[in-house]
Amino acid sequence: MADHTEQLVGTLFRVLSEEGHTEAQRALLSTYQRHATAERTELAESLFSEVVTALDEQIDTQTQVEILTSAVERLLNRFTAVVEAAPVAIVAIDADGCLQMWNDGAERMFGWRDAEVSQQPYTQVLTESPQTAESVFSRLENGELVRGVDAQHTHKNGTVLDVRLWAAPIKTRVEEFDGSVLVISDISEQKQREQRLAVLNRVLRHNIRNEINVVRGHLELLAESRPGDDEHIQLMREKLSNIEELGDTARRIEQIQDTTREERNTIDLGTMLRERVERLRADSRGAQVSMDVPKSLFVVADKLLPYAFDNVLDNAVEHNDSEVPTVEVDYATDADSSPSRVTVSVADNGPGLPSMEREVLTSETETPLKHSSGLGLWLTRWIVRNSDGSVTVRESELGGICVSISLKIQSR
Repeated sequence: MADHTEQLVGTLFRVLSEEGHTEAQRALLSTYQRHATAERTELAESLFSEVVTALDEQIDTQTQVEILTSAVERLLNRFTAVVEAAPVAIVAIDADGCLQMWNDGAERMFGWRDAEVSQQPYTQVLTESPQTAESVFSRLENGELVRGVDAQHTHKNGTVLDVRLWAAPIKTRVEEFDGSVLVISDISEQKQREQRLAVLNRVLRHNIRNEINVVRGHLELLAESRPGDDEHIQLMREKLSNIEELGDTARRIEQIQDTTREERNTIDLGTMLRERVERLRADSRGAQVSMDVPKSLFVVADKLLPYAFDNVLDNAVEHNDSEVPTVEVDYATDADSSPSRVTVSVADNGPGLPSMEREVLTSETETPLKHSSGLGLWLTRWIVRNSDGSVTVRESELGGICVSISLKIQSR
């Protein structure tokens, strides 16, 4: 409401300027400035009535009506242009669920013309998943906003489309439910691509695992006739383990999906970090690993966040050629940011990170020119990005690198 009020006031200001009502323009500006420091809701509630009063003192009633009408028409034309130009379907339904508005995007997406669906029940025209529709409409009637809900809708030709919904309730002046506006995007191609990749991933992992088992069986038979410390046998075992690890990482990457804040998990960062550091100590007994982590601090992140820290911690030791690999884990919070954030840093005394690997972690986009030596860094980056976090890399005081992961602290 506050945004709409401010847009109307801004449009009024331009209309007054164009039509030469200088004194009324100054009065309008003065009224707005008096409210500039007020809360947005308070501003919306009182600003418009005072604007009308200010106009009443400067110009006659007929001119006021003409100016207000002109301002409203401009806003309406602007909103209409946005709705019609939108590449998504935008529809409005009344309190009974019947279609009242159907933009060009809806016609392109579903094949029906406005005249064919006007006043028809939304669920009868489109919905292929009635349970999802019932849940969405129930939330809207309760005054909730609906963000990013996946559903299935039907095209005029009978084709079932995968769609994603955003919706908001429409209310009367007395705050009664009066219908809804829905924005619908077609994600059918995205869903099909995800399904193809999922099948390909599973088939490749299954076949690779079977082939590895065969090779490992023959390798162990060969090892029986070789010395126990044969470097070639050890190298082949290591390479087979690396291939298995790639398969496991690919499985975790398959689990990553774009999520909204509402879909992310609440994770106790302190508990999770202590578990990961203790695992690293147990697996790398020759390393010195210290930590300063919060006793309990909750963040909102992707459920795979622990694997992101596993990759960073493992890299700090596995690629460390120092006589005594050293890893330090600490954290810092920033309560002044909005929302508050926590940054976890993992520093080591290793050889550093090649520029290509560093770019994998910190770049905002993927290109075919960036080829990391493994999937672990990609997994870390995607998990952190999906957690609405960020990764930075710098030189550490220990002589190696320091990888820092910034995350949002759960609001209370």
